Amino acid sequence: MLKKLMKITLISMIGGSILFAGSFNAQAEKDRKAFVKYFEKKFENPVKNQAEYFPYVTKAELQNKYISPISFQGFQDGPLSWYKPSKEQFAEINEFAPYEIPLDDGIELFNKPFANGKSYSNCFPDQSIKQNFPYYDTKRDDIVTIGMAVNECRVKNGEKPLKYGKGDLAKVVAYIAFKSRGQKINITIPSENAAKAYEAGKKLFYKQRGYLAISCNECHVQSAGKRIRAEALSPALGGTTHMPVYRVKWGGLGTLQRRLAGCVKDTGSEKPKMQSKPLKELAYFLTYMSNGMKLNGPDTRK
Repeated sequence: MLKKLMKITLISMIGGSILFAGSFNAQAEKDRKAFVKYFEKKFENPVKNQAEYFPYVTKAELQNKYISPISFQGFQDGPLSWYKPSKEQFAEINEFAPYEIPLDDGIELFNKPFANGKSYSNCFPDQSIKQNFPYYDTKRDDIVTIGMAVNECRVKNGEKPLKYGKGDLAKVVAYIAFKSRGQKINITIPSENAAKAYEAGKKLFYKQRGYLAISCNECHVQSAGKRIRAEALSPALGGTTHMPVYRVKWGGLGTLQRRLAGCVKDTGSEKPKMQSKPLKELAYFLTYMSNGMKLNGPDTRK
């Protein structure tokens, strides 16, 4: 299945003219279905699949510490979806969830009037919208993230934009995410340029880079379900459902782009800037891969 997944990727990188025939999301749907099938097969029976997917994990650990099978929706929990110790640890942590205080701050910020007397609710009368972000705006010919939408609302009402990635912006996005819980991710590819943006994000996901010469794929597809020391590697499938996330490492909330930028830096590459074109394209691709999954953010992770 992994070979099939990589073959699809290679064909789409080389045969660019083929990508946009017919429906703009035809290739993306092939990718997504192969993506889902790979993860479902991998975690259907870890003991049975030991030789193919988990050759360096003992049979005893696969039997006692791995959760299986994992349903499609189950992948929304990241490393907690497959590793019992992590699931149990964070169940205890979330009894007094660290994200609740910044979430309360986000509720207050959302409802606080701007200087002109309006508030975020004038821009977002229905807050259950996060399932549609990031989306490709054909009029501006660009990917629009939820963070961009929040800051454009502020500027429209005479306020200064907030810093991307964390702080007050992450708190406001956390409230929107909370109001969107249970909604299914619904990312569309409405144009040829949107399909190109998707392909650029996919290429970045599979590209080896940095002085470590590794890719997102190697950690979060090939090595998903394995551990680096005490760290359980999360599957890329469902990786965008629980954002923004409170990370113990950060001591606060962070958006999807903050998390992705950190991952890119971990490959030994230069850390991309918030809202940069490559970072938005990567988020667009990854979120499309989780189409149909229910949002469950904000959440807590290491």
